[in-house]
Amino acid sequence: MIYYRPFHNDDPPALARLWNAAVPGAVAAVPLRAHELDDSAFNSIIFDREGLIVAERDGRPAGFVHAGFGPADIDADPRPRLDPSMGVVAMLAVEPGEGEHELGMGLVVEAERYLRRRGAQVLYGGGSRPLNPFYWGIHGGSEAAGVPSSHHQFSSALTSLGYEPTGTAVHLHFDLARPDPREPRGVLLRRQVEVATEEDPRPASWWEGLALDAFHPARASLRLRDGDLEVASARTWDMSWFGRSDGRPRLGVFAVEVDPAHRRKGYARHLLADILRSARERGFATVEVQTQVDNEPALALYECLDFEPVEQSTVFRLPAPFPDRSRP
Repeated sequence: MIYYRPFHNDDPPALARLWNAAVPGAVAAVPLRAHELDDSAFNSIIFDREGLIVAERDGRPAGFVHAGFGPADIDADPRPRLDPSMGVVAMLAVEPGEGEHELGMGLVVEAERYLRRRGAQVLYGGGSRPLNPFYWGIHGGSEAAGVPSSHHQFSSALTSLGYEPTGTAVHLHFDLARPDPREPRGVLLRRQVEVATEEDPRPASWWEGLALDAFHPARASLRLRDGDLEVASARTWDMSWFGRSDGRPRLGVFAVEVDPAHRRKGYARHLLADILRSARERGFATVEVQTQVDNEPALALYECLDFEPVEQSTVFRLPAPFPDRSRP
């Protein structure tokens, strides 16, 4: 007999056990201790205990699902405010074994009902920035880009319930044991620009700060020596929790941007090459980035820097009209 209920304050030890048993370590922090999962996901100011649903079998937690909402307007509104019209099933973890698929589907349906009760008109599966209310920092790689392909029980439950893929991101790694990538324009660019690194910068938004403030964020930028104009920038954060299973400390890179008037001049490549050198000096073993599978310029950039694709993540969406099971 399965009983569904909302989160209890004494749940984290059991939920950490489920996380470590069910969530693949390729793109997640595994193993996690109870207080780490609690601090990273359940102590957030946007946490709603009704949105974290636990499935009990014979009085014992056998799985959980976590649903929530994205920010109302990150750029225009600095206050922590959510948009209840767009809901996401952000996490699913079910004890492996007989009946896990059916239990996973049941948990997703319970999450749908929660989201619809709160006003969701669009339902997604797998958090992707900025629709990633929880777990960025411990799941989904450097940017939290949906359901990793290795997290089979999550994607299988979604597709069995009619969710369809809407976008796929590629995870790429650079092994810092390898030599620095070649920079054909490196000598020239070093005369034109200088690299600056800001430790613990002001977050780009309250949403980013909520997720990554505890993971030593930094911001790297390129400025023209003549005129002091910033032409490229990128943000980084310490993903070392992701390296627990293989002992390889990771640095995550995201928000790589180049001023539109200065693109195709090698600035992004030069900035990333400097980030790689700095990461090696700081003791990291791997640098990770992500980009959409159809973003050919970004993929070409990372390929020329010798990043290697290692995983993919997919965002799913439930087509309208919603099935009867999703009605509050």
